[in-house]
Amino acid sequence: MKKSAISLILILIVISPVSLLAQDLNPVLTFKEDPKTHNMHICSDGKFFYTVNGGKAEEGQIGKYSLSGNLIAFYPMELDMRSVMYNKKDKSLYINCYDKNIYRITDLENGTYQLVYEGIYSNEQACLALSPNGKYLYEQDNGTLMVYDFKTGKLKNTFYGLKHGDDFISGSNAIAASKKKLYIFDGNAQSIFVYNLKGEYQKKVNISKGSYGFSVSYANGLVFISEDGNYATGTWYGYSIK
Repeated sequence: MKKSAISLILILIVISPVSLLAQDLNPVLTFKEDPKTHNMHICSDGKFFYTVNGGKAEEGQIGKYSLSGNLIAFYPMELDMRSVMYNKKDKSLYINCYDKNIYRITDLENGTYQLVYEGIYSNEQACLALSPNGKYLYEQDNGTLMVYDFKTGKLKNTFYGLKHGDDFISGSNAIAASKKKLYIFDGNAQSIFVYNLKGEYQKKVNISKGSYGFSVSYANGLVFISEDGNYATGTWYGYSIK
């Protein structure tokens, strides 16, 4: 047998089908959290991380963490929350909730808030995302992307046919937004689907940890997914997606 044929056989043996598969992306930041209910969502003001839980308004809380993931404090907030968003224009936290309303947190330490928009989105399980410049609000509902003007609450655009999780627990109603990208998560497949701001598909990223579809978030340059504690301690995983 010729040397070239032997070399080819050896190469085929060494390069197994497993090694040809793309490796799952590993998190660059991990920290645990006891949410009392569910590890729903996370955002950042550039100085701290803020998390929200969801499931029971009477157990509502917002967590404040350092950028390395160390807990600073929990603040009671009697809301059944789905997502938390930071608006750098007015330096305020905004919450969207199961009651289909959006609130601005007026005093974090005292647990007070005010109604901003009532019922502008139809699915109570929606986890909304605010663009980093504070101009646009994004809603994803089973593959339909709605873009709202955050200043007026008016629908500006709608895109169809986006990939998503099978149900709300796996990500059928959640979305995250960075300056140039949108992120949708399928918790069953542990896959993050990346889109541009026009709703055009860019790529899929498989991740190694985290499966809670509600939790897909963008905070301080990282895409976050939680492993829900489900009334026990859960874990946040932050991924750097280029």
